[in-house]
Amino acid sequence: MKSLLRIFLLLFFVSCADEGDLDSAFLGVSYEVRFDKVRFQVNEKLYQQVNFDRGSNSFCANLAEIRAVKRSGNELQLIVRRNSSCNGDYLLVWDGGVQESNPERVQLYLYPQLTDCGLGSSVVNDTLKIDLKRAFMPLQEGVVNRMSLYIRENCNFFDFNCEGNCDLEKN
Repeated sequence: MKSLLRIFLLLFFVSCADEGDLDSAFLGVSYEVRFDKVRFQVNEKLYQQVNFDRGSNSFCANLAEIRAVKRSGNELQLIVRRNSSCNGDYLLVWDGGVQESNPERVQLYLYPQLTDCGLGSSVVNDTLKIDLKRAFMPLQEGVVNRMSLYIRENCNFFDFNCEGNCDLEKN
């Protein structure tokens, strides 16, 4: 009788997985969408490399720091502080995975690709704007509308968890 109950419970839990809106994960798929100062790139290997090298001295030569994360509807804004002498743009990397939670969650890394960073002490803020529908084009609109965004910096161990519309600032 106990084994029959276990089989029934197993079938119940497996059959209750609702994947109506959630497309399969896009691990192994690569594409890039260009926004003004940021390239949104889906690249599982690069994401893993950034995650592995996070915080290492050689990896953090071009330090930039996320100061604020704001989401309103399908627009994401990242306010990033950098040395004023640095030139270049930013790479926002997604591994293609969607965590099946409620709401769904994706994890991103901001990786500055800055050069010519002098030792000057003046800093400036860049505002990076990302259209989430364009960035996450393979996902269904319902998933993009409700998903939470977990945003990491490549050199700081300070992460932002943006659920729904958010307005987060680092103190």
